[in-house]
Amino acid sequence: MDINFITLLFALALAFVFFLSRRRQSTPPGPPGLPLLGNFLDLPKKEAWKTYIEWGKKYNSDFLSMKVPGQRFFILNSSKVCHDLLVKKSTIYSDRPHSTMLYDLIGVGWLIVFMKANTEYWKIHRYLFRKEFDSGDSTSVNKYHALQAARRLIHRLLTSKDYEGELRLAAVDLILSITYGITPTSFEHPFIQVTEAINKIFADVARGGYLVDVFPFLKYLPGWIPGIQFQGMASRARTYAKDVLTGPYSEIQDQLNSGTALSSVASRFFSEMQEGNNRSEMEKEVMRNVLANAYLAGSDTSTCALYNVVLALAIHPEVQKRAQKELDDVLGGPSLPDFNDYSRLPYVTALVNEVFRCYPVTPFAVYHVSTQDDVYNGYEIPKGSILIPNAYALLHDESLFGPNTDKFNPDRFIKPDGTVNPDLSNIEVAFGFGRRACPGRFIAKDTIWVMAASILTAFEITDPLDMNGNKLTSESTLEFTNAMISFPPRMKVTFKPRIPESIIHDAVKHQ
Repeated sequence: MDINFITLLFALALAFVFFLSRRRQSTPPGPPGLPLLGNFLDLPKKEAWKTYIEWGKKYNSDFLSMKVPGQRFFILNSSKVCHDLLVKKSTIYSDRPHSTMLYDLIGVGWLIVFMKANTEYWKIHRYLFRKEFDSGDSTSVNKYHALQAARRLIHRLLTSKDYEGELRLAAVDLILSITYGITPTSFEHPFIQVTEAINKIFADVARGGYLVDVFPFLKYLPGWIPGIQFQGMASRARTYAKDVLTGPYSEIQDQLNSGTALSSVASRFFSEMQEGNNRSEMEKEVMRNVLANAYLAGSDTSTCALYNVVLALAIHPEVQKRAQKELDDVLGGPSLPDFNDYSRLPYVTALVNEVFRCYPVTPFAVYHVSTQDDVYNGYEIPKGSILIPNAYALLHDESLFGPNTDKFNPDRFIKPDGTVNPDLSNIEVAFGFGRRACPGRFIAKDTIWVMAASILTAFEITDPLDMNGNKLTSESTLEFTNAMISFPPRMKVTFKPRIPESIIHDAVKHQ
């Protein structure tokens, strides 16, 4: 055989090996996967964010990758990687995964969290949300409603045996009050029932529970075909979505016409129109959407955060007692806190920050999608890749929050002089990244703070037991739900009043 031909073959083989080597190097490390299935069998079934931290240690990398049929995922396990991609390059990393179930079948393109990024439609929704819920003009009224919702909660807890139900009711009460001036008194209220129903469907979508999101062509199949139950579910969800959009919106208009409307984000908007401030049909549509976004998104996340507050207080009695002493000292006797006490309650503020850090409501925030090909640290990120920001990993990073981040310790937010550390920028990752950071994060923190301060003042939370009757302590192993909104394990606790009940009754009576 010609020596030149052999040399050429050898050179081509070397080039091919080099090419394969470079291709392997162009993808971040991660589990090797299987032919066809990729990493499908590697997907964690429990608390995925903890598994991804372990993968990071195993592969000595804060930037990981995995692949399932038809989709490449990148896991972001550090503040640096999240900042480099989701903040510095937010123009190409702020999109969302497309869900056929949500967008095409249910039709919830009006939800800000799922909107395509960097469009005018998305920008005007985000601007209006911030203006109405986190601006100086709106904050005082919003805080008033949050305070009243907190007092209604502790009043119900005096007699209720279902603290979980009362916390759920309180979460929807506060967001409906702020948004529409509506105060539901029972969990059977239709505006609560509809959010419960549609949020369950959203949770199923987030878990990959619908085959149509894997094979979009299935959306064209009729619902009567066996195995196509998602069509019936989508039909019901469309009704729920319409009710979320139009139900409270129509009720507040009726209340304004009858003169019974309370001050709220919605009533302010309609009052401006009645005073001659004409609004285009687009502005009215966007405002309706913004109101529904707050109503729907705020209910589930606030419920989860309140559950986490009660969990933290119940299994850390020493933290609970210290916060109660601070409240007693500041309030100077049996009374209830309000936002005027905020600056004088640094430990309570630190406690709430530690709840957001230690038990993040959304450990992955919401997935981001790349809108163009990119390269990061020599690794290729193809257009359409899904990026998973592991907020849990960042919130448990000792370089950001000090030692023993697996322990609940509000003191990590307290300066030596006893005041709250003013640099709380790291805790913001609990509310998302870059252009996709939660637009309602400031009112969310305010409302959870006043709820926590009110509960601490009014009650001692004791006797935490799991659902099998086993005692829970700070050393107990806790498993949170493996979902986009991660709820704590259910438990039983006792709420013991620690101030005269008449004070609570009077606070509600004078609303």
